[in-house]
Amino acid sequence: MLKFILVVVLVPVLVKSDSTSFRACPNGAPAPASVTIQGCSVPPCILRRGQTLKAEVRGIVSPVSTENVQAYTRISLGGVSLGIVMPDELVDACKVIKCPVEAGVALNYTFSYPALYLPILHINVKVRFGLQAGTTQIGCVEFDGIVL
Repeated sequence: MLKFILVVVLVPVLVKSDSTSFRACPNGAPAPASVTIQGCSVPPCILRRGQTLKAEVRGIVSPVSTENVQAYTRISLGGVSLGIVMPDELVDACKVIKCPVEAGVALNYTFSYPALYLPILHINVKVRFGLQAGTTQIGCVEFDGIVL
């Protein structure tokens, strides 16, 4: 009986332990169930210039059915965008997820931004990334980072 209690208590903790804390985006986009940013469990996350930023996003529930899904990113400093956008070859999220997407059905997405280049070092930034269908937000997360 004690083993059963330990499993019931510890398994959720172990499963949750690699998730990264994040905020829902202020634009009202749905937030996923969990996000795991490689190398970061508690923001601010260290963003190393020239290294890939990777995240596993689980439990995104689209409010709409759609044939096409685009990925986007926005990195800002003090509310001002630094002009860093998703590379063209990564915008089509259907290369990563199965499209068409059905409304109300949970999906997972692996976000990968190769060779992150930020022009300034040792600054605090806000990172936002998500999925959209046209102007409709499918999912979005936001977290703080430090550029090194």
